[in-house]
Amino acid sequence: MFGSWVDSYHALPQWLMTMQHYLPNVVTILETLPADTPDDVTFHRLFWSFEPLIKGFAYCKPIVQVDGTWLYGKYKGTLLLAVAQDENDHIFPVAFAIVEGETKEAWNFFLKNLRTYVTPQQHLCVISDRHPSIKSAYDNPANGWNDPTCRHVYCIRHIAQNFMRKFNNKKLRKLVVNMGFAVNQPLHRYYRSKIAAQNTNAIGWLDNIPIAKWTQAFDEGRRWGHMTTNLAESMNNVFKGIRNEPITALVQSTFYKCVVLFQRRATESAAVLQSGQQYSEACQKRIKEAMHKANSHQVIAFDRLNQTFRVMETVNHNEGRPMGRFLLKLGESCCDCGEFQALHLPCSHVIAACSHATQAYQVHIHDVYKAASVFCVYNNTFPGIQDQSYWPQYYGRRLCPDPAMKRCKRGRPKSTRIRTEMDDEIETLNKCALCRVPGHDRRNCPNSN
Repeated sequence: MFGSWVDSYHALPQWLMTMQHYLPNVVTILETLPADTPDDVTFHRLFWSFEPLIKGFAYCKPIVQVDGTWLYGKYKGTLLLAVAQDENDHIFPVAFAIVEGETKEAWNFFLKNLRTYVTPQQHLCVISDRHPSIKSAYDNPANGWNDPTCRHVYCIRHIAQNFMRKFNNKKLRKLVVNMGFAVNQPLHRYYRSKIAAQNTNAIGWLDNIPIAKWTQAFDEGRRWGHMTTNLAESMNNVFKGIRNEPITALVQSTFYKCVVLFQRRATESAAVLQSGQQYSEACQKRIKEAMHKANSHQVIAFDRLNQTFRVMETVNHNEGRPMGRFLLKLGESCCDCGEFQALHLPCSHVIAACSHATQAYQVHIHDVYKAASVFCVYNNTFPGIQDQSYWPQYYGRRLCPDPAMKRCKRGRPKSTRIRTEMDDEIETLNKCALCRVPGHDRRNCPNSN
């Protein structure tokens, strides 16, 4: 269906020319190495992104999750991905690259082109694992990420994975995850004290990691509530089927998948905007939950001049956090609960305070959550590409695969994910031994007859 693996490398330059011919402002950066013959060059690295992705990212949440995943084909390699999230909590692909592996040079190549051509905005937050190559590439001033308004933070699941490899204690790992997810500093200190009471060495290990890089309570709202690289992991799963394909087919698949994605979500966002809804569906859901909690809150102090409130909870809606009295400063967009700063959305205390002061809580919803912003993300269409007979001809040197990247193993390549300590966090449902349906066992199976 896709031709031979070598022919796919030969066809890649023509496909890149075709994208540049039909797709305005497409970004394609191809790096090659010298080959044995002067008429050939060897494939080394490729970076690409599309104009609708670049324009749409400007309206997404200012976060970028980066990750890499292996290719399964005849030739080894790694697919690097940059992923964001729109205002409706949908995964949004940003950029792609095929490199030799997760090396320092490969991440320099990816992050430099990502910053230069795709994400030049300020106040961005890059979320990744603790791979030293990513940290080195981000800290390299030549790659453009030394903007003081930007921040590089770590995925809490990878922190927990490294913690398990060091201490092998599932109970402490759960406390570490809770410590990272804590939205305010008192709750962070509570989990820290519980870890310190059980293992002082564990606290020493955690203190060696900069606190602002892995905790939500100290990140100043840069993460927008994203503590993991699950967006990138989910996108890896979306592209799992194409990671077995030859290189040209793989690049083509990313284009056609993005076309289908934009067509579907553009229709959905236009329908929401035409219905008169002012905010995204995900935003409305969170506001509805906050309003339900606000009904049980009581405002016990109010300083209209300084826009300061003290809100008391009468019903405990948050397990693991006791009821209390929370100081709220609307002028500074700050609440003691921490949710207001972390999510950039009014928490239940904000809604209760605004209701008490007869103010509109909508003014405290960030513009990124508006339905118009969601529409702008997908209001960029992909131009069509004509049949291959109309493509421009390529007359340059022939592109060949790197012989050193060829797989020499026998048997069918493995395409299943390698399980690590992070997989222990995923709870599996017990299934019936007879019908394989969760929710019951073989003793009371309704399908046993």
